[in-house]
Amino acid sequence: MVSILFIDDDKVTLKVVRSILESAGYSVITTTDARDGLERLEREPVDLIITDANIPGGISGFELVKTVRKHPKFSRLPVAILTGRREKKDIERGLECGANDYIIKPIDSHILLGKIDSLLTKRTAETRTTRFSEGPVRQQAQWAMNIEITYISERGLTLVCPVPIPVDTKMKLTSSFYDLIGISSPVLRVTGFNKDGAVDNRFFVNATFIGLTDNDLQKIRMWINTNCSQKTMAS
Repeated sequence: MVSILFIDDDKVTLKVVRSILESAGYSVITTTDARDGLERLEREPVDLIITDANIPGGISGFELVKTVRKHPKFSRLPVAILTGRREKKDIERGLECGANDYIIKPIDSHILLGKIDSLLTKRTAETRTTRFSEGPVRQQAQWAMNIEITYISERGLTLVCPVPIPVDTKMKLTSSFYDLIGISSPVLRVTGFNKDGAVDNRFFVNATFIGLTDNDLQKIRMWINTNCSQKTMAS
């Protein structure tokens, strides 16, 4: 059974998230303390960590993620931050610390389970049979590519790209589409891609939203209900 370590100092949130995860068939380890969470991680097998940003124990959720990433044994363990902190600087800090995803409260069980499934699927599919020389680098870079948005859901987007984009790549798209919805360009995390068998140099890329606020989510749902339902009726 997949085991998830959840760290949050709010006991109500612990109870709610635990209920959601256990109902979905996950084994859940909970704690309200960051240091206790790290100790549990050393003692018990864990497949995924979910942590709040603001937790007691002498270190924050951001620092906890950094600590996990520095440990060779857990450097590739999926980690998601689940928090009420929604400022852009907080989201960027979470990703810079090494979090794979950043989920903003209030908790939407559908979104939460979808993101967890994506993170666990990515880890299962990830294999490394060869050990290459490697080292940390922190340099700015940009890339330009014509990308078409072909599908939207409350979880993320489906894109059409001329090249495959590696799973777990984090990126932001510049598009007037976001203006139509009424949201700022969110960070996206690539969860998978498939080659178009009928067209060369054409790939369908799936990406989930990172750091989407409840207000953004409501706007996306409203846009989908207004525009997509009309298209369906017209067809």
